[in-house]
Amino acid sequence: MANFDIAVGLTQSGLNSTLASLFGNSTAQSKLFTQSFSQTVSGIPVDITLKIGNAPTIVLAPPTAAYWQQSYNAQGQTQTGNPPSENVFQILISSLSVSGSVSGVPVSGSTSFQVYAKITFTNNTLSFQGLSVWLDESAWNKMGLTTLLVNAIIIPYGLNTVNNLLKAISIPQIPTFSGISFQTPILGITNANEIVAATSMTSSSAPSLDSYTPPTALDIFLQADLAVTNAVLAAEIKNYTFNESAKKGDSAAYASAAIKGTVQSVRASITSGTTNAEIAVTNISGYGELGGTATAVAKTLLCPIGTAIDAISNPSDWDKIISSFAITYSPDPLTVPFSLTVNTDGDVLLSVGQLSSATLIFAPQWSGVIGSALAAVAASFADLVTSIFKEKVVNPFIHDFAQNITVWSSASVSTDLEGITIKISPNTGTALSTLDDTYIVEGFTVSFS
Repeated sequence: MANFDIAVGLTQSGLNSTLASLFGNSTAQSKLFTQSFSQTVSGIPVDITLKIGNAPTIVLAPPTAAYWQQSYNAQGQTQTGNPPSENVFQILISSLSVSGSVSGVPVSGSTSFQVYAKITFTNNTLSFQGLSVWLDESAWNKMGLTTLLVNAIIIPYGLNTVNNLLKAISIPQIPTFSGISFQTPILGITNANEIVAATSMTSSSAPSLDSYTPPTALDIFLQADLAVTNAVLAAEIKNYTFNESAKKGDSAAYASAAIKGTVQSVRASITSGTTNAEIAVTNISGYGELGGTATAVAKTLLCPIGTAIDAISNPSDWDKIISSFAITYSPDPLTVPFSLTVNTDGDVLLSVGQLSSATLIFAPQWSGVIGSALAAVAASFADLVTSIFKEKVVNPFIHDFAQNITVWSSASVSTDLEGITIKISPNTGTALSTLDDTYIVEGFTVSFS
């Protein structure tokens, strides 16, 4: 089973779309897809132009043993045995025209060839190496190019041309995360359909691409396990303490309440494709007062001497009824939707939505008398505490500390090839999708300038 915390990849379709776009570029046509040679090979003057007539295509699988054994390496020697199985693929050139002269004799014609290449991944960068060229040597002989000229010109041309074309191919960067370290990335061609580089946090198991499942409908992508997002959230948000209060009523009769506690953590989760932030609040407790002139009157009528003594001995609280109480809440943890978007700089930002509702469970025990004048404010006390929790604690915390958190920075890649800038950029301004309730998925596009 595949195991990774971050994976970046490019499908075979994405590879071929990139090469097709490159083929349509006028600069590439003149510098990459058309090449001329004027040289002497063993005393034979050769002046030819080679032009690729269609966009090359890539097959992300090694050639068959038969084709491999009929291909030629850079020294013009045929390959032996079976082709390498690890990260070897095929580049197919379906149309190559030849024009020019050999020893002053005109030559012309068209044919096809294949190049077999290997891909590696070092320092977060793809590298390609052409291994050998398969061609129909009899077709070249008919055009007037002998085995000598094929070995001296055509095979090196095939390897060099493909190596240059493949410089246009890249995948998104594996981004860096503040305070999080990763293992050495691995690379693989998976499902004979995509090139994927993957890594895991140092606290996770070693990365593996066995039985890898790619995201759907994306040719260029980044996948991030929720464990990485939660590691970022754990570093950004932890142990936020609060002590908030509010008052309701007037001088005749009022209720006031205060609650305190700690927002311990915010954790991301995905359930059936829905992204939620789970907010854990700990050490939460409450304090309440019912007070005002109505309280003083009620106490005095009931026990004037005791009230007078209370006013002298406890001047701050003699006209109040107070209660301290524990608070629990439901759901626990609080569940609030979150979104991940890409800003114009290509950074992925997480924002938590507002808490719409929560149920607080508490039971104040009022010490004293509650007359009819205080009954109304006592009845509304629960709403007051709930309002404090929602409007002065959770939502302000979300607004101040859980908006536009940078989860990872831009994974864009820019490559310059023969004066052409090829850039892989994230799809900005869009919400990221999910995969298997485990991964956040980001899509990318290729542009040429």
